Amino acid sequence: MGKNLATSTTTFFFCDGGSCQKAGSEIVTRNARAYIRNNNLWNKTHTIKTRCNGRCEDAPTCIVQSGNYWYKHLTASKIQEIIESHVNEQKGVTPYLLYQDNWDKVISEKEIKPFKPKGFQHKNDVDLGMCCITKGFSSDQYLYPLFLFLLQTKSGAVLQLNNGELLDFKDLVAVKYEDPYAITLEFTHNKTVQLIIGFVPKTEPIELVQQKISSTEYFRLTSSGEKGIRFKNKIGKTVAIIKLDSTKNTIWNYCLNIQLGGILEPHINETNG
Repeated sequence: MGKNLATSTTTFFFCDGGSCQKAGSEIVTRNARAYIRNNNLWNKTHTIKTRCNGRCEDAPTCIVQSGNYWYKHLTASKIQEIIESHVNEQKGVTPYLLYQDNWDKVISEKEIKPFKPKGFQHKNDVDLGMCCITKGFSSDQYLYPLFLFLLQTKSGAVLQLNNGELLDFKDLVAVKYEDPYAITLEFTHNKTVQLIIGFVPKTEPIELVQQKISSTEYFRLTSSGEKGIRFKNKIGKTVAIIKLDSTKNTIWNYCLNIQLGGILEPHINETNG
């Protein structure tokens, strides 16, 4: 029987991302659930495991609702104290808090500043030649939205595979991310392309681990002004290149503002070196 959520007043969201797992999140969660059961709090509370909540430096973490309380560096003893305070007194335990509503900043001993891609660099690339180039993000949280945007836009880009085959994005009919690691691009005429964009554990076959896209580069060629996106796998081999139509700026502007966080496009005189 499912839990009666009408009787639950407090929900604990335990992060189960990789960093939190390494820091002992499973022990924290097990002890929390055991404490809740043994103290007859099962019907008053609800516990949920989540994927990464974006605070890896503060692992293991937990979010408590209602009230939007974020806790850091949890242990089995700390979580018991936190449960008691929230269920019995409806308040947080300040010394263990990372953040709560109405605070103007996060309290973290290991705060990591958000990473922002560097500006474009002038470079003589082995494969591309003279160009301006910068690295973007290669997690599925960036690559999946990128391909969904290309599906939505429909035109202005061509996919070049490592075997030289060209596929026009105007023929893209579906983007599916149902596999644990691979995104599937479905084109007309029953043509499909799979790219490994999800995190692949080292327990998987080495061939699969190596095929994960780990480098996403945005470039503009010096000679022609052609713009594009290059994907490389973990062993540095080019998996595919997206070539952009130089007469249409919709996709390139999306890349600059969304994928690259608003960095500036290189000026013409920069590309001319």
